[in-house]
Amino acid sequence: MGHLRGNYMNNYEIQAENAKKLFLGYDQEEIIRKLRLEHDEDYLYLPFLDLQYRVHRRTAAVERREGTGAYEDGGSFNEVLTIFDALCWSKEGVQLSGEWRSTAALGNQVHGGSLFQGFREQAVRMDPERLPVVLEAMGGLRMPKGEPGYRLMAFPFLPVYFQYWRSDEEFPAQINLFWDKNTTDIIHYETVYYLSGFLMERIIALLDRDRREHTERENGYGFTEAARRD
Repeated sequence: MGHLRGNYMNNYEIQAENAKKLFLGYDQEEIIRKLRLEHDEDYLYLPFLDLQYRVHRRTAAVERREGTGAYEDGGSFNEVLTIFDALCWSKEGVQLSGEWRSTAALGNQVHGGSLFQGFREQAVRMDPERLPVVLEAMGGLRMPKGEPGYRLMAFPFLPVYFQYWRSDEEFPAQINLFWDKNTTDIIHYETVYYLSGFLMERIIALLDRDRREHTERENGYGFTEAARRD
């Protein structure tokens, strides 16, 4: 099992390195013009969800920062594959249609396999009462469908519609993602899965942080309403 795990990790690393090599072979001035990216002599800058990324123009190293914090490594598989596909694959002059498609319908797939199983597993970990706080902190716009539902900008030029549905007597909690009909003019269909994976990781991380901060306040690191009243 350990040997197989090592092979999988090597395959991930190979794909990430190939994506970096592909980027370094592209005309970066064309990428900057096409996507209207901020840039300087050393880096291209790109917002991804609620984080700011920079890509080194000579090494393709990927770093990210949150808010005004320091840049740190942003080279996970899902991040790297999504960012470089958006930079290199997106077509000239793509216009969003305003029509939403499910992940399966986007690629004319019958089902989404393990990705959707993962959505169900992660939905169980999400607190629907705190989701609006986290999704709005990520710049989300409240949408009419979902409990809650929000439109998030994966990139400034690529939206994703996140829908959370609460559990009931018949069905467990679940998450659905919808994409603009023209998404595959911006990233490959396979990359939708990498982006979805990172989106889930990010939401879970922010919910976990929110939960920790709430626990710290309740345990005396901050003042509760009862303490203030006393």
